[in-house]
Amino acid sequence: MNINDMVLVSVDDHVVEPPDLFKDRLPKKYADLAPQFLTKDDGTNVWSYEGTEVGNVALNAVAGRPKDEYGIEPTSFNDIRPGCYDANERIKDMNANGVLGALCFPSFPQFCGQMFARTEDKGVALAMLQAYNDWHIDEWCGSQPGRFIPLALPPSGIPRSWRQRSGGRRRREPRR
Repeated sequence: MNINDMVLVSVDDHVVEPPDLFKDRLPKKYADLAPQFLTKDDGTNVWSYEGTEVGNVALNAVAGRPKDEYGIEPTSFNDIRPGCYDANERIKDMNANGVLGALCFPSFPQFCGQMFARTEDKGVALAMLQAYNDWHIDEWCGSQPGRFIPLALPPSGIPRSWRQRSGGRRRREPRR
């Protein structure tokens, strides 16, 4: 499809975060505290963070399925379209549907980062938030300039004094 023929912009899309989202994105002192993507004995995937398992990593990731199959499944990366978690594959899906751009809300950290806002140690919370935002902006949006609308998670629940400590931090180069 010719990009000039595309006029739709979706402002209510969602991304399923890839298992390696936090890999190499955190300062060493926080690396062991990063959320972990796990596969359970029954084949379902969960995120584990601060002793809590967040199940159903692909809640309602039903793209490409008939409406009668919509529900709280799938529960595994093996059961979802790659375009749910891979930006390059998402672009292929968007092209097939005539969609020019998309605003993609998070899944695992919740809509506005509540998962990190509830973290007691605000230094850890801020590191996780920054790692997520770096991935979302640099990797998800940055891999396809002009196609995704960046949606950074706000530092909700993180006092200004903590946010100011990270001011001037050098952004890492995106993985390509």
